[in-house]
Amino acid sequence: MSRPFEESPYAFTVPPRVEAVPAARDRVVDRARRIGLELGEELTDDLKLLTGELVANSVTHTKAACVVCVRWTGERLRVEVTDIDPTPVTLSQASPVDEHGRGLFLVAALATEWGSQSCVAGKTIWFELEVPPSAEAAMSMATSRREIPPEQAMASCTGSAPWVLAKPLPIVGARARAEHQAA
Repeated sequence: MSRPFEESPYAFTVPPRVEAVPAARDRVVDRARRIGLELGEELTDDLKLLTGELVANSVTHTKAACVVCVRWTGERLRVEVTDIDPTPVTLSQASPVDEHGRGLFLVAALATEWGSQSCVAGKTIWFELEVPPSAEAAMSMATSRREIPPEQAMASCTGSAPWVLAKPLPIVGARARAEHQAA
């Protein structure tokens, strides 16, 4: 049986090694399932890919641990990755021969919404996926969930300092469409 939704948010630290990324992806998927979300194969793959991109970027570029926070907003699954680098996130243009530089384009293409915000630790980059709750979880949520103000949910994930509670700024507000072009 799944656990009640009020357990969200849920956070864990990822060590500063690329080898830790697969375990972080699996933990995020496990958490989503434990709170009662039906992911399906495609959403599971998207969730793993997006989580892996953000966590790998964080540990690769900072050479430091990051914190991953997972929470259910009532309509979407939100995954946040906080690291020590205060540099704002921007989409970069990768050339056809570059081995890196396409991860955020994948996030923009697959996430319902995503963005970045400054915080006292550095920055938090996040994405959201629309996930239909299971019938059992929806019933549990409707009957037992108490409303938690967004400020409290953010504080429990990123710390209680008021300057951390800035509202996230969306970078992309809608799912991007990928179009294939003939060579």
